[in-house]
Amino acid sequence: MNELLFTRGQLWPWLFLLPVVWAGLWLLLRTSRVAALRYGATITDPVPAPLWRSLSLTVLCGLALLTWMDPRQGEEAVAVEKRGLDLIFCLDTSRSMLARDLEPTRLLRAKQDMKSVLPALAGGDRIALVVFAGEAKLWVPLTHDLDSFRQLLDEVDTNVVPVGGSDVAAALRKARELADPEHDKTTAVVLLTDGEDLAGAGRQAGLELAGAGIHVHTVGYGSTYGSKITLQEDGKESFLRSRSGEEVVSVMDAESLRAIAQATGGEFVRADAMALPLRQLYDKRLAPLVKRSYDAGEEKAHKARYQWVLLPTLVLLLLEIVVCGGRRR
Repeated sequence: MNELLFTRGQLWPWLFLLPVVWAGLWLLLRTSRVAALRYGATITDPVPAPLWRSLSLTVLCGLALLTWMDPRQGEEAVAVEKRGLDLIFCLDTSRSMLARDLEPTRLLRAKQDMKSVLPALAGGDRIALVVFAGEAKLWVPLTHDLDSFRQLLDEVDTNVVPVGGSDVAAALRKARELADPEHDKTTAVVLLTDGEDLAGAGRQAGLELAGAGIHVHTVGYGSTYGSKITLQEDGKESFLRSRSGEEVVSVMDAESLRAIAQATGGEFVRADAMALPLRQLYDKRLAPLVKRSYDAGEEKAHKARYQWVLLPTLVLLLLEIVVCGGRRR
């Protein structure tokens, strides 16, 4: 920890331009002086020679750059407090999410959207994942480990929940069980589904979360026109059929998703209406929320030493003002 480091070490190559800066300044000052003498101007006040003034200005630029690079050496204890939200995703893995009205499928699009918001959670938010179809299953408990979450998310498909159907209420109640009762105000639930609530109790489950102070935001996947559900069987594609033999067409139920969001004080967004719905939802509704403190203490950090360079920079700057300031010569 005693080695000299620079916070903005990537600026080192700019130091190699200082000779160019010096040459340019010297040429400019010398040209101005020669031009003044050529046109008969009388220089009555003593001024630094172009060589020395260009050198001092170049050194001033170099010291200013070193100050901006923020030199650090040694270590010091820094008080830190980590704050964040508990964000619980409820992902629909029923077979209707295999519809291709969103590319490549509704399910894969939802997983891509979840990955897009992970970088924004690196500041301290915890994240969890509940998967559901005919029943709900905890897939990832609340964690700060975003890399593990990403790996487990990659394993999610329509087979992780063997029971068919789409029970939104079961997913929301599983999220309620997962939430920390002491931190309901800093917990948010995001429901990612096409809205086909076959059990029909999603709004009631949402009201239960709202009673605890937890907002449920809903993201709808699919289109209002609907799409057939593509299945892979023995390397061949086919469409899901009902018991009567008709091809099933899955339509996003925007009204039920909007009702759940409104009942809980959340927001409903359509995935087909924007490129990154989850990222926009996080920036607009989740990031501004008051976050709880989950860890406080001290960390070792490199001690700032920019004062070592800033002091001579200021002295040289004052000298430049005193020696070369005043009226035009």
